[in-house]
Amino acid sequence: MKWLVVGLGNPEGKYFDTWHNVGFRAVEMLCSSEFKTKRGQNYLMAENNDTVFIKPLTYMNRSGEAVAAVSRKGKIPINNIIVLTDDLHIDKGKIKVVRGGSHAGHNGIRSINDIMQDNAYIKIRIGIKPEKDVDIKKYVLTKVDSPIAIEEAVIATRMIIQGENLLNVQSKFNTKNDSM
Repeated sequence: MKWLVVGLGNPEGKYFDTWHNVGFRAVEMLCSSEFKTKRGQNYLMAENNDTVFIKPLTYMNRSGEAVAAVSRKGKIPINNIIVLTDDLHIDKGKIKVVRGGSHAGHNGIRSINDIMQDNAYIKIRIGIKPEKDVDIKKYVLTKVDSPIAIEEAVIATRMIIQGENLLNVQSKFNTKNDSM
């Protein structure tokens, strides 16, 4: 079974190691191969066995372009796509594994849903919720201070790729926020 694993983030150096780029960081941790791009591609790509890993080079609001191109070219069905992304509604240190669902205001997920015309892929939402009221636009661009949720997302992704039942993965990782 072939998988496409997508890490969402922004391509400029100023975004590296920020909360908004935890998807890039997770996909880098998952893949032991070097990410490369070919002329005309709008993504960096690496492959391990039957899994293709990509980091779109388009900024968040156009991430769907890269996902659509790679899934079409590799004939990877929507059910075999995993997207790793940041989520402001989930506490830091936690993740949520879902199939389908809305974009919840995330522009990268919105772009994928719009371009793919389907949302039946798996999303691993990495919690980045701040502990207090902050300027969100500034906060998402601050450096990551705790990689725990990123590591959890990597483990969950590996379990799915290795054939673990999605419900089992969800029951292991999906917990309520502390404030609920």
